[in-house]
Amino acid sequence: MSLNNIHKYVMLVVLLCGPAAAQADDGECKMMSAVKTIEYGRYRKDDMRKGSAEHVGKVYNGYASVTRELRVSVMCPDARKMRISINGVARQNRAWRYTDNGAMKIAFKDGRMDGKSVQLAAVDIGAVVVQGGAPEVTLPPEKALAAVNGIEVAGEQFTATMMVTTYLSEKAFSVTNATDLTETLTLSVDTLPAQ
Repeated sequence: MSLNNIHKYVMLVVLLCGPAAAQADDGECKMMSAVKTIEYGRYRKDDMRKGSAEHVGKVYNGYASVTRELRVSVMCPDARKMRISINGVARQNRAWRYTDNGAMKIAFKDGRMDGKSVQLAAVDIGAVVVQGGAPEVTLPPEKALAAVNGIEVAGEQFTATMMVTTYLSEKAFSVTNATDLTETLTLSVDTLPAQ
């Protein structure tokens, strides 16, 4: 087997609980996921599908990986509004960077608050009022994920499925031997009082 144009792609997702912006004496919320590292294994360009990701009017063309999914859960000691955000390197504040020659699309689906199905919304970080919602949303940089049912809802446990798809440009395949590529994202949660 030839090693020409074979790459190993690894994306590490580090989950941390961010500071709570809620009531005094509120205790700490905990963020959990059984998966902390997404491993894409070895790929050849021929093994990937041609694809593109569009974020805020900009299209990123290239080769798309298989979408990887992981369940993210936030638990708080009392009912709160919870917003999950991602910290990482962005491409022009429109998409998440995946090395120098790629981008990531990060979306969420299957939202649940205290075991009940909820809609999801991508809101500006720090926004006070949240409305709308959809069963699945893409989360670009500078946005946070909120649970909604017409308006933002509160609870003690918020869960959602995070979906990550990487897109690599033609340039990513220009080397002639294996290369390890790693990208790290940090997930955090901010909370607001239930009322």
